[in-house]
Amino acid sequence: MSKFAKALAAKRIPSAQEKIRTVLDDESYKDFLEAMDNPEMQASSIHRALRDLGVDVSAITIQRLKQK
Repeated sequence: MSKFAKALAAKRIPSAQEKIRTVLDDESYKDFLEAMDNPEMQASSIHRALRDLGVDVSAITIQRLKQK
C-alpha cells in the first residue's frame, strides 16, 4: 500500500449511518430505519430524536439520507 493510501485510510471519517449504528442498540437502529422509510415521518423529528440520544449528525444529512 502506498503512503498516500495509508494516510487516506487513516484519516477516514465515519459516515452518518456508521455513527448512528454505533450509538443505537439493535432495536433502536431498526426503529430508525423504519422511520427513515416512513414518508410521513419528518427528517427534523428523526434528527431531534438522534440528537437527544447523542448522535452528532446534521438535520440536512438526515434529509439527504431520507431522500435516497
